[in-house]
Amino acid sequence: ALKSAQLALSIYQSERYHLGEALALNNAGWYHALQGNYPEAIRLCRQALQLCTQAGYRIGEGNSWDSLGFAHQHLGQSTQAATCYRRALDIYRQLSVRYDEARVMNCLGDIARFAGDLPGARRAWRAALDILAELDHPDSDELRAKIVSAASP
Repeated sequence: ALKSAQLALSIYQSERYHLGEALALNNAGWYHALQGNYPEAIRLCRQALQLCTQAGYRIGEGNSWDSLGFAHQHLGQSTQAATCYRRALDIYRQLSVRYDEARVMNCLGDIARFAGDLPGARRAWRAALDILAELDHPDSDELRAKIVSAASP
């Protein structure tokens, strides 16, 4: 997938198709993050974010902020991760992208739990669960388990 994203990036760059370039940059950044190469993921996703912002491509901005949040979270940079996730969340809410809103709330809950803020974690997870239940999404069970485990001593 990373090789495909890199190939797409080179094609979009050669054609000067900036929106495609932005999407390919974020995809390549995401795949780098999944492979544990977080600094490269951050570099690429920041470039994607800049191009999406210039183009006014809001969902691309949200996805880039989300990818940045993931990379920062896995580097142990909880404050930066939460900031990125909140920016993604704002965009997803504006665009009514409910599943991504729930997914990001789940991540914010994980960050809160890592910080020892169990009430904050439960609030975020419950908000995510409400959305997933509304969507009748199967990830609801995982969130219910998180909420229960956070309530246990």
